[in-house]
Amino acid sequence: MKTYGIRTLRTCFAALVLALSTSAYAWPDKPLKIVVPAPAGGLIDVIARVYGDFLAQELGQSVVIDNRAGAGGMIGVQAMLSAPADGYTLLVTNSNVLAETPHVMKPPYDPLKDVKAVAVLARARSILLAAPDLPAKDMAGLVAYLKTATDKGSFGSPGAGTLPHVGGEVLNRRLGADMQHVPFSGTPTALVALMSGQISLYFSAVVASTPLVSTGKVIALGVSGTSRVSAMPQVPTFSEQGFPEFAEFSNYLGLALSPKAPPEVAAKLYAATLRIAQSPQFNAKIAGIGFEPLVPTSSEQFGEIVAAEFNRNGELIRRLNLKP
Repeated sequence: MKTYGIRTLRTCFAALVLALSTSAYAWPDKPLKIVVPAPAGGLIDVIARVYGDFLAQELGQSVVIDNRAGAGGMIGVQAMLSAPADGYTLLVTNSNVLAETPHVMKPPYDPLKDVKAVAVLARARSILLAAPDLPAKDMAGLVAYLKTATDKGSFGSPGAGTLPHVGGEVLNRRLGADMQHVPFSGTPTALVALMSGQISLYFSAVVASTPLVSTGKVIALGVSGTSRVSAMPQVPTFSEQGFPEFAEFSNYLGLALSPKAPPEVAAKLYAATLRIAQSPQFNAKIAGIGFEPLVPTSSEQFGEIVAAEFNRNGELIRRLNLKP
C-alpha cells in the first residue's frame, strides 16, 4: 500500500513536470499583452507599438498594448508584476522608469530584482525645448534671459525623479536659477503645456519633438549626444554650447517581464526580440522616427544598463536632494 502511494506520487509529479514543460514549450499559444508605463503617444508607447507589431509577426500571435500611466511609471510596472507570471504579460519601458524614479517615489518592488530585463531595443536622445514665446534660441540665450527675467519660469516633467525632472534641477543649479518644477502625467500633456506657454522648459526625447520644432510650436535649445540630429541640424549639442553635463542625457528602451516567468519562455522571448532587433525593417522604422536602434548582445545587457544607470542616478538625485 505504501509502495503504491509512492509510485502514484511520483507519477503525478512527473505528469506535472511534463505539463509545465509542455506549456512552456507551446508558448505562445494565445495573444500577448505589452504593458506600457506611460500614456499613449509618449516615448515608450511609440516604440512599444512598433515592437509589438513586429513581435506579433514573429510569434504568429496578436499583441495588445495596455497603457498604464502614472506615478513615474510605477503603476505600469506594478500592473505587469501583478499579472500571471506565464510570459504573456510583458513590459516595454525606458531605463528612467527603473533607474531614476525609484530613488524618489519608493515603489513597492525592487526594480533591479523584481523586474527581469530581457533585451534593450533603442536609445532616445534628449532635447531641451522652450515655450514659443521664450526669448531664447539657444543655451546662451536662455542664460541671458534667466539673468534678467523677473519671472524665472518653470520646467515640466512626467514625474518626480524622471530624467526631465533631474535635468531641470541640474539646470537650476548650473545657472543659479529658481525655476519651478511642474509634474505632469506624461510627456504628451507636458508638451501641450509647453506649447501654450504654461511652462517655460521641458527636457523631451528627440522622437517626440521633431515635428513640434520643425513647425515652430516649440524652440529647441540644445540636444544631447556627440553629434547633431540629422532631422534638426540647426540645433547644436549641449557640449558645443558649454554644457557637457547634459551630453549623456538619454534613455534606453527595452523589454522586461516578471523574473518568475518560465526560463524557457524568457529565452524564446529574447531570441524573438533579437531577430527583430537585427531586422533592417525594424531598425529603419524606429530610426525614421528618431530612435537610435540597438541590437542586444545578451539577455543580461539591458539589466546591466539599468543597474549602471540606477547607481549613477541615485548618486545624482541624492546630491540634488530631490523629493516627490
